Amino acid sequence: MARLRVSNATLMTMSGGVEPIHNGELVCTGDTIDYVGPARDRSDDRFDREIDADGAVLMPGLVNAHTHLAMTLLRGFADDMPLQQWLEEKIWPTEAGLVEDDVYWGSLLGILEMLRGGVTCYSDMYHFAGAGIRAAVDGGIRALPSGVMLQFVEEIRNVPRAVEFVLDVRANSPDRIIPMLGPHAPYSCTDEMLTQTAEAALEHDIGIHIHLSETLDEVTQVEEQTGMKPVAYLEKLGVLDARVAAAHCVHLDDDELQCLIDHEVGIVHCPTSNMKLASGFARVPDMLKQGAILGLGTDGTASNNRLDMLQEARMAALIHKGYSGDPRVVNAEQALTMATIGSARALGLDHIIGSLEPGKKADFTLISMEEAHNQPLHNLCSQLIYAAEADDVVLTAVDGVVLYEYGDYPHLDEDGIIARCNEAAHRLASQADA
Repeated sequence: MARLRVSNATLMTMSGGVEPIHNGELVCTGDTIDYVGPARDRSDDRFDREIDADGAVLMPGLVNAHTHLAMTLLRGFADDMPLQQWLEEKIWPTEAGLVEDDVYWGSLLGILEMLRGGVTCYSDMYHFAGAGIRAAVDGGIRALPSGVMLQFVEEIRNVPRAVEFVLDVRANSPDRIIPMLGPHAPYSCTDEMLTQTAEAALEHDIGIHIHLSETLDEVTQVEEQTGMKPVAYLEKLGVLDARVAAAHCVHLDDDELQCLIDHEVGIVHCPTSNMKLASGFARVPDMLKQGAILGLGTDGTASNNRLDMLQEARMAALIHKGYSGDPRVVNAEQALTMATIGSARALGLDHIIGSLEPGKKADFTLISMEEAHNQPLHNLCSQLIYAAEADDVVLTAVDGVVLYEYGDYPHLDEDGIIARCNEAAHRLASQADA
């Protein structure tokens, strides 16, 4: 197996706080970290490749815990609309024209953007999940894909078929592809679908990826349909007994929040999407104070327009200060934690990714702090959250394989991917206008 060494780095391991280690190094064999810490004498060691970080920050890859990746094709297509109108009048009708190739190329476009921004793992919920998986495999990135189960679309509401698909992917894909079950939301799935999903997830140890309490309208709709709030409804059906990553969780009362904490549900905060769609402000300060498992996601580019996790972490740190009037809530360390080990924990992967530790997967990124907007450097963690940007990323690696380096993707044709995506996007838009 290939051996890789990254030296002369400023380490931010996220394994026990955010205190940097200067003149640090990381050594990996194959896909696994052997050593990370202060530089040691390596005169007798042999490596297949050595990378001089030149003082750049070496940290775990960012983890995008909730997105709809191939919605890159709809970036900017339907902006400045309320969520339900946006979904029902624009997004869902346009997505009806998708074909598998669209999802493949749209996913690759998203992978280009995420690798460029230091993201090494993402959780995806989208149509034609097989095409999205092919893109993740070809892109070399770590992915947790799930299809979308909706009660009003016959071919993708069949839970046994979805389970069969997940088990097949699990058996025949690289280890870095970890499929999940994706019931869209409590309001868009029948109780039978949700019960079957919960039973299958428990039987086969499959994670569940679901939207939860994103808008007040959604909460009202579930209450009218079931007589219960969304969290209580999922608890009654047994969904929360499985491993669940719940996106948004904007509108929770005290009992609902405590229920999610008690069931160790991974809550995925999507601040930019929630702001853009005017969904509201999730109770992130309360979640942090009460010890919730809390990660971070961008949502899709149609409701965020970017897959920039550094920007997402910055947004998470800022908006809660603004509406609460308290500059101490969601500090820089908490925001960076949410984007790394917190997101890994929300997806049930903190035992293998999210921090740089021996025995974990060699998923890492290098971020240069040399540009003017990052100087002078008083506090590294604060600078990463409040000043750094995706363009500061100089290298991204997954399983010890360098996938992005100084503007170059060694394994992907950036221009070809962009061209194919423009063709697909224009076709979809013209069909929607017809």
